[in-house]
Amino acid sequence: MRTMLVSWLVRLYPKAWRARYGAELDEMLRARPLTVGIVLDVARSGLWQRLRMTQAPTWVGVGLMVAVVGAIASNIAVSPEYRPSVLPEHIELLQKPLRSEFYVLVLLGLGCWTALTSTRSPGRAAMRAALIASIPIALTGLLMVTGILQYAEVLPGQISTTIQERGVLYTFYKGIQQIPGPAPLPLLLSPLLWLPGAWLWGTIGGSLARKYAGWRRPVSA
Repeated sequence: MRTMLVSWLVRLYPKAWRARYGAELDEMLRARPLTVGIVLDVARSGLWQRLRMTQAPTWVGVGLMVAVVGAIASNIAVSPEYRPSVLPEHIELLQKPLRSEFYVLVLLGLGCWTALTSTRSPGRAAMRAALIASIPIALTGLLMVTGILQYAEVLPGQISTTIQERGVLYTFYKGIQQIPGPAPLPLLLSPLLWLPGAWLWGTIGGSLARKYAGWRRPVSA
């Protein structure tokens, strides 16, 4: 039991940290009594180290995920009329992210930041962020497939009823989904559907940042 607890506490720390200090921490924990205070202190320190060493793509992905959760909640609470010429931003973010200005600008910015601050691929960084952000959409599709969450397909010109009249219901706007098929399918596949576009915008952002860095670099005599 003690060996398992020590191993669990050490694994709370990031991999890079464990490579340098993990053996020392493991030895120290095995050599002294493990009181509740020590366990809580070590666990708190490990979680802090993970937060401190979390990379920008993960933070951006979590931020986008919060925005996606808000868009899903907005869809369920208030479903606006579907007009092909003017689509609300939260519909674009959920069902057609490549048309969402917010989504594109965030990934462009992440690509720029990655190119200027690290040697990682801007495209891969953007893909990681998009993958994290699409988790709530995939879960929404899974809830639809299992019947836990009901949904309605709205055609151009139709107006969905209020939440008081229809209950908890997800409104899917027919005609702008990324692939043909029933509403849950594009949502279930959203982690894969978002990746190519995310790579593209991240790569473009990285290229722009590198060009800007080249322009700013002084020319040697």
